[in-house]
Amino acid sequence: MFTGLPRRHLRPLVLAFLILASFAGMASSAETGPILYSTDFSSDPGWVTNNPYTNYWDSVEGTYHYALRDSTNTFVYKKVPYMGESFRLEYDLDPVTTDFQSSFRYGLGNRDMAINQGTTIISEFENGPYGKIMWLRVIDQSNQRREVSSYSQSYGGPSVRFTDGIPYHVVIDYDRDQRTAGITVTFLDNQSVLWGYTLTSITNLAPMDRLYMSTIGDFENPSAVAEGNIDNVLMRILLPPTGTRTPATTTSTTMVTGGETRTVTPTRTLTTPVPVTTTKSSPAVSLLPIAAIAAAVLFLLRRKP
Repeated sequence: MFTGLPRRHLRPLVLAFLILASFAGMASSAETGPILYSTDFSSDPGWVTNNPYTNYWDSVEGTYHYALRDSTNTFVYKKVPYMGESFRLEYDLDPVTTDFQSSFRYGLGNRDMAINQGTTIISEFENGPYGKIMWLRVIDQSNQRREVSSYSQSYGGPSVRFTDGIPYHVVIDYDRDQRTAGITVTFLDNQSVLWGYTLTSITNLAPMDRLYMSTIGDFENPSAVAEGNIDNVLMRILLPPTGTRTPATTTSTTMVTGGETRTVTPTRTLTTPVPVTTTKSSPAVSLLPIAAIAAAVLFLLRRKP
């Protein structure tokens, strides 16, 4: 396992309020449910790869080491019993080296594991023309892409970049009923928010059955390598808010923990999807939290001598 490193990071106050309000609204729209997959790499997780020399379980550090080189069609994956529900995927990331024109990608996808084809919901830490920026990409079964990056012209705020050698905690949320997908990146050492965003109008997703890393379809620079470690992977179902659920039904599901597979039978609750007409992506789920915070800030500033 790796732990956070002490480091101060200062971000514009207004941007921090916008991001925190967005995540507060997003978190209130669903409740955590059964765990589909979990590993802290204290034992061999049994991940499958076609390049075990550079991608492997590090038994000494208790992490999974990755070294992803373009043009090699490298993949690493673990199958999960995902059936299309709303979900939350979390993991810790320590990017040691991210060469120019290289990327680390991790998310949920189908058997093809192609970075530019559906179906997938994937996070990315890229070193490209705009520096070391973060992405959230959603590609549906028709290969229609919705994506956002931490570059200013992509999401409308100040450009936000990650730093090699600093560990992060990454959360990907998908809400099937609200048709949204969001990303939150925080510093592992103090849990302060680095960047995040929520995409809307997420539809037409096909089955996805594996958590994966991949360079399949990436031919940017054969000499570029993204190397580091991943830890504490957790994927769980998100349930609809209390009060909006239909009568519960019991469904058998499989929970995969580390290298083990066992069957449990939690109570699943389903709800009818709520039609959503919005087609615009927004960094805030609701404007009410933002307005309240802004008012509080103005009040404090006026009282300041």
